[in-house]
Amino acid sequence: GWVHWGWDRPENEDLKAAYDQFFHHTLAGWSRDLDPDTPYWPSSPSSDTPFENPRGQAQGDAHYWEVWHGRKPFTAYRTQFPRFMSEFGFQALPPLATIKTFAEKADWNMTSYIMEQHQKNDSGNSLMVGQMLDTFRLPKDFSSLVYLSLVLQAEGIRYGVEHWRRHRDRVGGTLYWQANDCWPVASWSSLDYFGRWKALHYAARRFYAPLLLSIEDEPPAQNVFVTNDQVEAWQGELRWSLETLTGAELAAGREAVDAAPLVTTPIKNFDFAEHMDDDSRRALLFVAELWSAAGCLTRQTAYFAPTKHLLLTDPGLSASCHVVDDQLAVTLQGQALARLVELALDGVDVVFSDNYFDLPAGRSRTITCPLPAGWTIARAEAALQIRSIYDSY
Repeated sequence: GWVHWGWDRPENEDLKAAYDQFFHHTLAGWSRDLDPDTPYWPSSPSSDTPFENPRGQAQGDAHYWEVWHGRKPFTAYRTQFPRFMSEFGFQALPPLATIKTFAEKADWNMTSYIMEQHQKNDSGNSLMVGQMLDTFRLPKDFSSLVYLSLVLQAEGIRYGVEHWRRHRDRVGGTLYWQANDCWPVASWSSLDYFGRWKALHYAARRFYAPLLLSIEDEPPAQNVFVTNDQVEAWQGELRWSLETLTGAELAAGREAVDAAPLVTTPIKNFDFAEHMDDDSRRALLFVAELWSAAGCLTRQTAYFAPTKHLLLTDPGLSASCHVVDDQLAVTLQGQALARLVELALDGVDVVFSDNYFDLPAGRSRTITCPLPAGWTIARAEAALQIRSIYDSY
């Protein structure tokens, strides 16, 4: 704030000196005396030197808001290599169930008075929609716009965190802004005011997993990494395929993975230039999976064109439901890629074992959630709602 927000004025020199004394000396001394085992940090962001290069990436922690406030694309995250990324974020609307608590249907418009009153960042809604249209097609209705805002936020923060985790030898960690809300509002949170999980909260559970499979996409190249934050090595197998959105396999293979503890291991760099041109790349995806003796542990997908340009077709998703130990189990399968699948039970809040994920053609995925008290399978099947990007336009 002092360096970048215009507070460094002659009339504030006494305040500046008092700030330096209090945060860099007085509080630091109390901390050493009262709790010598806990590290003290004077501010955030900070290079641990008063007022000097607080955004520096050589030491200390950094904040980065050029994607949100600066309107830069998500790819800008990959230009940053701080020692610790302690604040960055991107907004999303709250889920529609939350919007219904403060807005009548007549107000379901991003520029309505009510929606703008529930947005306390100047230009926040236009920032959201601008980035949305860089990534996705124009949504067909307000419900689809809400859904796209949720998956946009999740995809953007995932993009940054996976990049910094790949560079864990340089970047010691990340904190995204923010966890929750104090009122129902469009914000940077991953949990809304009522505790409902946004897409980002599900994504965070995946991108902060101790064993992370990630893809550095540089079309037509796709580079695969495994980040192992566990204290033990992990051995398994990478299974990969280049395929069409409807499931035709163009190339595939397997690679042994030996991921040492507490490092990122490059697995393989792929170049698929010979398999595509400017048109066909819109119909292709790269699928990477980590397998152990127990089965598939995690899956990542990457693309060769923006989602809005993909030649998506109706995924033809089918769902079968059954109950296991008071858990509703939903098994999904599709005939074509289902991009960013969202599951919901109409009229009730539940947390699924996973949500907002890609399901490539021909693969199945079983997702669970607690069966609401008093519900039958028939009621759950009637309440189950499923959509993907294809359904948003």
